Amino acid sequence: MAGTTVRTVADRLTSLGMVTDEKAAAVLAGIAEWNAEHLDEDLDERGLISWLPEFGVAVSVHGDDVDFVEDYYSYMLEEEVTAVTGGAVVVSDVTLVRGESGSDKLHFRRNGESVWWHMEHLSEDYVDQGAVAEQISDVDPGGDDPRTFHLVERSKRVGCDDDVYVLATPEQARTLRDEFGLDFHSLDRRYPLRGAAPTAEPETVEWYMQQDRRTMTEPAKAFLDRWLSEMDSALTAWRGRFLPGDFPFDFSLGSLAALEPLVTSRFASRAEVKAAADDPFVVGAVRYIGETLIRNAPGHWYYRDVIDSMYDRVPTVRSNTPSAFWASVIPLHELSHLAADREPGTLAKSIEQLRDAAEAYADAQRGLAEALEAETED
Repeated sequence: MAGTTVRTVADRLTSLGMVTDEKAAAVLAGIAEWNAEHLDEDLDERGLISWLPEFGVAVSVHGDDVDFVEDYYSYMLEEEVTAVTGGAVVVSDVTLVRGESGSDKLHFRRNGESVWWHMEHLSEDYVDQGAVAEQISDVDPGGDDPRTFHLVERSKRVGCDDDVYVLATPEQARTLRDEFGLDFHSLDRRYPLRGAAPTAEPETVEWYMQQDRRTMTEPAKAFLDRWLSEMDSALTAWRGRFLPGDFPFDFSLGSLAALEPLVTSRFASRAEVKAAADDPFVVGAVRYIGETLIRNAPGHWYYRDVIDSMYDRVPTVRSNTPSAFWASVIPLHELSHLAADREPGTLAKSIEQLRDAAEAYADAQRGLAEALEAETED
């Protein structure tokens, strides 16, 4: 990277508004005191990435031995994230709740709000970098602050390299990419910034739905609002048009067993269900399955449209749990499974995912309470 030096990086970070003049000067002074020749040495990619945390624009997540992961998570989140965001995100009360076979949960407070992360630890010594990468957006400033954490994609990984996350606006990140050759993961994929905290009573259905809306696009919100507002009238019309008079229209799990032969008599494969996704019978069946699940397990309707995948742009039932415990049931997919496998009980069985998620969350809450009690006793 000819021409890229610590000094030129400092100048560009300052001109982009990512670093103050005082901070840049302090970093350069510190380097000069140690070895002034480093200020004007050409940096390769590895060298450039390693200096970004020193300027306070990035958080480095260690890939090497950290001795005790809970202590490291506390330092990374409470010290580094808070400092890099300039206090826009204040993390506190980091607690690692141990689970079976290394399947742990990390709990902390972000500006006072409860946040859970799912983690996997086969050793006490190593951070779950993959889990951090998946959930790092939880510590983006959100609101009107356009900055988000961007993972630097190294052209070549060596051993247990650190993962480095640069806090930048999309425009700042693109400038760093274009001028310094830094590659950022999913830079051109835009997700809605996290909105204001819910106002509903915590842990209620309304509270979870407000949580969802914080990261939904406006078109997705509009679709979900229409879907919900039309629910009763749509189901009444579907019942009158497609269901026999003796159908047990009571939203019980048993009624799903009665629905199954009506589905298998119409469709013989996943492809047939997929092709008929907008058919009035299928749309009504999706509504009825979802409403039945919600009335028999802790769940709510959800819809997203941010990426192109089989899980997007389709009405979904999501568990009433924080994201670290999420289970999602897509009624349209359950209809496809039924059509292909012809297995009785398929529709009702899908409720187990929602119940398992609720149980896992309750277990973690008990584990957190016990961990906090133990800290108090110590």
